[in-house]
Amino acid sequence: MDLDRITQRRGTDSFKWDDTERLFGRSDLMPFWVADMDFETPKPILDAIRQRCRHSILGYGIRSQEYYQAITDWLRIRHDWVVPVEWLMFCPPSSIVGIHGLVTGLTDAGSSILLHTPIYGPLMNIVRDNDRHLIECALVEQGGKFGIDADATVSQLREDTQMIMLCNPHNPTGRVFSSTELMSVVQLAEERDLLLVSDEVHCDLVMPGQRHIPLGKIAGERSITVISPNKAFNTAGLPQATLIIPDAAIRRKFASYLDTMQLNHDSTFGAVGMIAAYTKCSEWLDQVILYVSENHRFVATWLEMNLPVVRKATADATYLAWLDFRATGLNEEELSKRLVEIGGVGLYPGSIFGAAGTGFFRMNLACPRSQLEKGLQGIRTALVKV
Repeated sequence: MDLDRITQRRGTDSFKWDDTERLFGRSDLMPFWVADMDFETPKPILDAIRQRCRHSILGYGIRSQEYYQAITDWLRIRHDWVVPVEWLMFCPPSSIVGIHGLVTGLTDAGSSILLHTPIYGPLMNIVRDNDRHLIECALVEQGGKFGIDADATVSQLREDTQMIMLCNPHNPTGRVFSSTELMSVVQLAEERDLLLVSDEVHCDLVMPGQRHIPLGKIAGERSITVISPNKAFNTAGLPQATLIIPDAAIRRKFASYLDTMQLNHDSTFGAVGMIAAYTKCSEWLDQVILYVSENHRFVATWLEMNLPVVRKATADATYLAWLDFRATGLNEEELSKRLVEIGGVGLYPGSIFGAAGTGFFRMNLACPRSQLEKGLQGIRTALVKV
């Protein structure tokens, strides 16, 4: 396993590498935008897919005992969370499709939903595009980290608020929210009778010394926790998402959504890939986490020494770096133009994560360090005359 090795992805119909002309206007861009890795997918996953292909029919499948056991064992061993099998539900296309079903099926049109921003853009879109009112409650920055402001959360709730949606570990800032922060949200939800949805697809990418607390472990029956192997094991092309739903009534409502949308069957390769990931790839993941943690340190040090006008938030998890460009004095449009046209670098602009993201850019660090350094040099080139 050589994480320093460059794997050529351009010309493979890669969304990250081969769609930059459409998205950024340059086909030769260095892409650090979308969240998939430039590390090879673990061999046990590829081997499991090859083995499944030895059978000549790829028809509808069912979820085996091995499928359920892989998930419950992973949650118990990796997150110290014993989850009954009956709590598990699935949304094969993606976690976002599953969360869409939760929003449309469990809240009323015209009601409000609170999210802590900046936050993964599609979560906001689900709220806005389905006739729900989006409440953007800004995270507070302190000492290079972003956290939940309990008082602001209380003050921004409305009479018609029915749900709080979390992203933990947090995309884009990389925070792993503390037990104190999470309990403040849980207590508020209990007082106001609110549902809690937690997007935890980055939960397996926690940096050394940090500990992720699954919301469902402390929030009980008002919680829905969404997980997936896709981020941690670089299997975005093998969609699989698990929803952990303790409340039976909520499970019934969600099952109705799955039936209506015909979302009852996993992708064949998504299923075998998930089983292989959770049962055979923990050592691979541990090595990736160590490498990514070094990439986080490398970027922070490199910016301090070579481009102090840009600051990196401290990340507890994920392979995403939240970069603060506000001290450059340039607006997002000008920064984006410089990064693309002068630096040859593609980053996600902060505004797509909500108003609180203005002045920031998100950079994907899940790549060989030599590639990462070229990207940083591109950012410096783009800002050299600022």
